[in-house]
Amino acid sequence: MVFYCQYGKSAVFSLPWGRDMKKKAVNDEIYDIISDRIDRQFREKKLWNILICAVIVILGAASIWYIFLHDGDGWLTFRWLTVDGTTFTVLGSLVVIVINLVEILKKTEVTAEFTFFVRLSCAVAESVIALVVLASQAPVFSEHMHLWRFDMFNMHLLIPVLTIVSFVINDAPIGKVSPLQRLHGTWYVTCYACVIIPMILSGKLPSEMIPYFFLDFTHNPPWITVAAFAFVYGCGYLMSWALIELNRRLSWSWFRDVARKLKGKR
Repeated sequence: MVFYCQYGKSAVFSLPWGRDMKKKAVNDEIYDIISDRIDRQFREKKLWNILICAVIVILGAASIWYIFLHDGDGWLTFRWLTVDGTTFTVLGSLVVIVINLVEILKKTEVTAEFTFFVRLSCAVAESVIALVVLASQAPVFSEHMHLWRFDMFNMHLLIPVLTIVSFVINDAPIGKVSPLQRLHGTWYVTCYACVIIPMILSGKLPSEMIPYFFLDFTHNPPWITVAAFAFVYGCGYLMSWALIELNRRLSWSWFRDVARKLKGKR
């Protein structure tokens, strides 16, 4: 049972009516009926995850291809935080689709923790992208992104919303997440650094095409770049913590609602 691997028998007995069930020593047959019903609804969440991830893959791949052809910058297109973030989310979504399909077909849980952190890191990446684009629309900036262009709309608004909402609503929590484990949510920041820094240091990215001022190593002291990445990592860490908490609260709220419905049908 997929659901059992995430919550277990103690989760049912932790509910108010669950304690009464425990006191009355409910037989295994009734317990199995309840758990099977919850498992079925939990698998439905996985099916929704597969569907949403498939939409993200299609929109992301189409948007990357569009901007690749439209801007004509070749591989330098990947200097942008948004393009790399969308690529990261597309690859993460493909991993989640494969794992969830295996789980549904084999009716078992496959590396639940790994899947959770992949989805978390994608949600954090998209949160960073959404915040950047929202901040860029502030009146203090003279130029704004063309958000209604096909690729811009998908990468800056639609994909972030789909990724974040599906994670906090559909992904099952993995229990207590330590402060160190929350750093898994910042995988994307590290991946972007591994792409953009070699592009700059190798000279393949001209200084006039460097996307963000703090990455211009020749015109800025090193501490500005270090401080900028520390700030981004800090923001990513805070987003990771917030998304984990929101996911946990909404998941348990869903579980309690299902349990109450089952109680009403007894």
